[in-house]
Amino acid sequence: MTAQISTTDAAFAFGPFLLVPRQTLLLENGRPVRIGRRAFDVLALLVAAHGRVVGKRELLARAWPGLVVEDGNLKVTIAAIRRLLGEDARTDAPRHIATVVGRGYRFIAIVRQESYGTGRDGDAMPAPQRVIGRDAVLAAIVRDLEDARLVSIVGPGGVGKTAAALAVADLAAGAFNDGCRFADLAPLDDPARVADAIDGALRGRAHGAILLVLDNCEHVVGAVALHADRLLAGTHQLKLIVTSREPLCIRGERVRRLSGLAVPDHADGIGAVDAMAFPAVQLFARCATHAACAAGQAPVFLLDDANAGAVSAICRLLDGLPLAIERAAQRAGTMGAAAVLDHLVRRFAMFDGFHAGPARHRTLTATVHASYVLLAPSEQAVLRRLAVFAGAFGLEAACAVCCTHDTDRSSVMEAIASLVAKSLLLAQPCQRGMAYRQGFLTRAFAMEQLIAHGELQDAQRRQAQGTDA
Repeated sequence: MTAQISTTDAAFAFGPFLLVPRQTLLLENGRPVRIGRRAFDVLALLVAAHGRVVGKRELLARAWPGLVVEDGNLKVTIAAIRRLLGEDARTDAPRHIATVVGRGYRFIAIVRQESYGTGRDGDAMPAPQRVIGRDAVLAAIVRDLEDARLVSIVGPGGVGKTAAALAVADLAAGAFNDGCRFADLAPLDDPARVADAIDGALRGRAHGAILLVLDNCEHVVGAVALHADRLLAGTHQLKLIVTSREPLCIRGERVRRLSGLAVPDHADGIGAVDAMAFPAVQLFARCATHAACAAGQAPVFLLDDANAGAVSAICRLLDGLPLAIERAAQRAGTMGAAAVLDHLVRRFAMFDGFHAGPARHRTLTATVHASYVLLAPSEQAVLRRLAVFAGAFGLEAACAVCCTHDTDRSSVMEAIASLVAKSLLLAQPCQRGMAYRQGFLTRAFAMEQLIAHGELQDAQRRQAQGTDA
């Protein structure tokens, strides 16, 4: 879930950012931003005084109390804050902090003073997140809500289901006079607690039109389906958005399957301008720049013709998954895009070591593992064995590899259908019927499991025999 803020803390929201002065906390799209204390103090003063010119002396006194500091230090700090907020001084007009020559600085972005918190009656609605490359699907989901009471946003871990749900709730909020509510079910370890979590989120409603977002439902999908069905039958003013790695499969459900962001068709010879036409590359460049600014790195990462091919290849390799792209981009400032690409190809472990955000997102190993542990043993076995396919494969080839003494053809076919439904296997029509493929992250994890179970050589032998046949 997004970072939790005490109910007593005043906060300032602007664009995708939320600034909480008492906690020395800056969030972007609900995630903490690394910012130095002096930069935070300067930003907090400017935001609190938004619209008013704040003099240099006042800013210096706030950030460097009791010290004699040159004006140049303040200029450097302002420049670092602008970069942290996503501005490029070479190409962008100021969007957040304007320089008032001879006087000081003024915060010019629109600021909303808000109170955020988690009360006894469920989770507060997190701030909507800035979503790149999803305009069409967000508009489609808003339209779905006009004539459907349950919309499930389904997709693999890290594809951005929560961000999409929050963005839709923000876009559709005007249609619900009793507001929007949010319940993150990820912390629940017992399906019996689902009813209490949902009831808690709805407590205190005035029986008007209301939108409820149920986030991260895959591990308790059965209980969510049961309670949602009953709730919709008994409460006609209620509409639901559910995020999960598989649908609820109940009456009236409208399913929107979220795929990765659009990526370039090829990486060889692509230039920066052409690459930046794709949302996946836009996200990579943005995250790499912000990560470099937050770490105080110089020079800051810039997408150019020299690295556009490597960045495009990274985005293609990661199937356009936003979380995976963010993780890879955070390495680009120190490693360079080419080294990140090489590291991706060689090792899956580069995604370990991130400690911010929900536990399920701290490593991409954890993201895939969270889905794997929910599978039946027969489904786990099929997922592992399919890792021997480097690209697309058909049903017959899958059966040749996966059918063993303990897994017959019928079980393999059922497992494949289940893996597709649970967003762990990609399916696409082809001339011979259906072609299947594991995404890069899923295959990397499945291959680790295949090796750990001592099944690699046997699966490779079955694959070769099936090819020869």
